[in-house]
Amino acid sequence: MPTIVNPIGVELDETARRMRIRWDDGHLGEWSWLSLRRACPCALCAGEGNLPGVVTLDTAFSERETHMNEVRWIGRYALAPIWADGHDTGLFTYSKLRDMCECAEHATPDR
Repeated sequence: MPTIVNPIGVELDETARRMRIRWDDGHLGEWSWLSLRRACPCALCAGEGNLPGVVTLDTAFSERETHMNEVRWIGRYALAPIWADGHDTGLFTYSKLRDMCECAEHATPDR
């Protein structure tokens, strides 16, 4: 069974436009706001059932759409970014965030 890790703190860096999470295993993860908005898992953005989402690789986002105002903790399993344009339905599970980590330790040439 995989080890379960949980965030213990979240920081929004407005200058770098990045979210950083300190995890209980000591890891410091980070993600660009743009990559989080592009990967939004909500039904509208990502789609559901047989319906495609509205976000594609070609989607151009405005500054407001990629400005993160805050992050809400959802139970003990997810975080929800609150974007400046009001979008707030994308719940990122802790495991999804760890898989998407963009820190130097997890950076790969294909990202």
